[in-house]
Amino acid sequence: MNNNDTDIVNIFENGQWYHSMIYKNIKSKGTFDYTKIIKDLNFPDMKNKSVLDVGCSDGFFSKYFLEELNAEYVKGVDINKYDGSVNFEVLNTYKKEYSDKYNKHDDFYNLKESYEKLGLKNSNKFLLTKNIFDLNMEFEYGSIYDLSNFEMYDVTFCGSLLEHLRDPITAIEQLYFKTKEYCIIDVSNSFKNIMPLISKPYLKYTGAGGNFFHYSDKSIELMLKNVGFKSVERLKRYKIKIEKYDYKIQHSIFIGIK
Repeated sequence: MNNNDTDIVNIFENGQWYHSMIYKNIKSKGTFDYTKIIKDLNFPDMKNKSVLDVGCSDGFFSKYFLEELNAEYVKGVDINKYDGSVNFEVLNTYKKEYSDKYNKHDDFYNLKESYEKLGLKNSNKFLLTKNIFDLNMEFEYGSIYDLSNFEMYDVTFCGSLLEHLRDPITAIEQLYFKTKEYCIIDVSNSFKNIMPLISKPYLKYTGAGGNFFHYSDKSIELMLKNVGFKSVERLKRYKIKIEKYDYKIQHSIFIGIK
């Protein structure tokens, strides 16, 4: 094992990851392990397409789009400053609680030597993923509420972000403005009895900590159509486990076509 491998393995085995990632035969311990289900989620082929991945986190989906769906290039966008601060919207009442929590989750100082040997000045795992796997993707700090400085992309993608936003319609409209062909949105919901509600335009207010709303399928469909997408289709409904807890969260994936 060379020096780079030793440092990569150190971060994979001991770092904080949102998604489980695989390097050689080592899998990082992510909050969610999409490696088990990703090929069943009905994503369309992205051959030769440019992709804007908003809320890109560690780059798991960007990597999948490039390696498995044949995308040409991915631009990852996230508000994470990789300084231990809260990287999603939280009401002022909860800021200290979440700031303390996220300071504990930033692994840079515990793994500083390995990050620096790999050419990183912080714990930006999107850039780590890009460098390790030599992928044609770039990271840019930005908010989904203002994508005006970004170019238009063939495909826009927003995964597990909408439920964390206080203003979902503005976010979806910004995605529409930057979409040439189609937009894919993956959202979670926590409706206990989902089937009677899935076809109704319901939002569920879940509190003002990490999540603001969960959505019925109909509410997402209406928002996508209202901002201008001509055709909207649900690609998949699925459940994914929060790895540290013994329960699964319901998700739905939608595609909006211009």
